[in-house]
Amino acid sequence: MASKNKTLFLLLLFACFSCVENLILIQIHPDKQTYIKFQSTGDSLDIFDNDFTHPKVSGDWISNYRQTNDNDNNWSHLTEGYFKESEYIFTDSGESQLGYKYKNNIIKSFLSRHYEFHLTFSGTKIKTEFPELYKAIISKNLDSLKWLPEALTVLMQKSLNDIDSESISPEKRLWNKRLVNHLRNSFAKMSNENTLSIIHNNRIKFLKEILKPFNVNDTLTLKLAESMVAHEKVLRSRIDLQDDTFLVKLLMPGQIVSANATNMIDDTLIWNFGIDSLLDDNYVLIASSTLYTIERLEIVLILIGIILFLLVSYGIKRRRL
Repeated sequence: MASKNKTLFLLLLFACFSCVENLILIQIHPDKQTYIKFQSTGDSLDIFDNDFTHPKVSGDWISNYRQTNDNDNNWSHLTEGYFKESEYIFTDSGESQLGYKYKNNIIKSFLSRHYEFHLTFSGTKIKTEFPELYKAIISKNLDSLKWLPEALTVLMQKSLNDIDSESISPEKRLWNKRLVNHLRNSFAKMSNENTLSIIHNNRIKFLKEILKPFNVNDTLTLKLAESMVAHEKVLRSRIDLQDDTFLVKLLMPGQIVSANATNMIDDTLIWNFGIDSLLDDNYVLIASSTLYTIERLEIVLILIGIILFLLVSYGIKRRRL
């Protein structure tokens, strides 16, 4: 993506977004053991920013970084290994990184094994919590300041909710609503980047000024400023994923029974998606397959053949009598 100043807020005044291609290869073996490979390729800043993190290396897993040959600024991060667990949480959805978790299940019967696969990517809730920001991302128009008042108000409200009951008691809920409404009206007056620079350079001073009509004490102002940092970090990591792409390839034992994959080539299921699939609810990759036990199936067929032969023979004898 071409470098271009992107107006954001607070900690992210001018950011340049670059595309990262994330390949995830998964192969489920008949014994339920799973091989998984992560490979992310893109600009070095985006590879090391931890917006999308690979699994932590453990046991026989390997992980390495290297520069690609085509461009000194491009890097590749590779992580691969095996695990036997039926459930694996790679990243918790409550963290600033993109959350995702893996789950598989085997249903055994005398003649077959039925495999079920789920890979869940946590939704960012941007569409629900930040409607104007959602429109900006979809339209690729992050230069606009239209979504900033809403985003700042939501972040402030989240920060207020984080403060313990001693700072904002249940009796002050009405006061809290008035405070949020005042912040919304104040943020709505922002029309240029100078105001953002003021917030960025001295957040506490800005909050003191804007909350002066409510006689807010310094302790509350400090807590609000500190709490906003965590929420900004989460939102920033979500926005940084806007040009990332995900390609998931899955190999399962036996015959594919069902899947919500975007494509299938030979025996490989393929999902190809980007941030647009993660702007609201969870994005779940689902597939199932059935592997028949050939030896047991052959025995059953032989037994059925023998039984049919005996029945036919018995019927012929009865007719002769």
